[in-house]
Amino acid sequence: MGWSRAAKRLGWAAGTVFLAAALYVVYMAYTSFVADPGDVSFLAHKTGLHRHLSRGAWLVVLHVHVASALVAILAGALNFAWTRARAHPALHRAVGYLYLAGVLGVDGTSGYLAPEATGGEVVTVAFNLLNVYWLVAAFFVYWMAHKRRPDAHGRWAVRSYVFLDTNALNRGFTWLGVHVIGLSFATAYEVAVCLSIAANVALGEWLALSLYPCTSRRRA
Repeated sequence: MGWSRAAKRLGWAAGTVFLAAALYVVYMAYTSFVADPGDVSFLAHKTGLHRHLSRGAWLVVLHVHVASALVAILAGALNFAWTRARAHPALHRAVGYLYLAGVLGVDGTSGYLAPEATGGEVVTVAFNLLNVYWLVAAFFVYWMAHKRRPDAHGRWAVRSYVFLDTNALNRGFTWLGVHVIGLSFATAYEVAVCLSIAANVALGEWLALSLYPCTSRRRA
């Protein structure tokens, strides 16, 4: 009976995570591709853009960036929620590859977007460091699965997945910086990016070790 209740609670939690991810994906898809496809609200805050920047090319890359993130959010949530490896190994593997493709899409397009990031060089460096860390984490997600180390695979999957909330955290911290502290948008965004990256590293490590506790010296 105890196991049954625990399984039900886990099922509800997993379903809630997937529902929240799905709702966020719908919201971001609407705002990015329907309500403001030209990203006017965000571009209005950019200053000091390089003259060679092509707005058309920038928007195409941004839309690929957003679409890749949405794919990764849904695929990751689906794997965490309903396609556990033990129950659906083939589906879990296929969705996992879809997740990794989404992460690579986000990471790859970030290389183009980061030099023109709002907030200047500090934000550019922060995003580039994040891209390197995220790429390493994605590699270990794959490698630990390949080595058949499910707990280590799960830990790296969690560490990787949390960074998909970076946009949401950036928006939240930026809003607080502008409307509560009274910073300029550029300064608030610069602080928000650094805070969101630090928060996600800490959150990812805490969740990874809480959900997949280490039972041996092999902690990766």
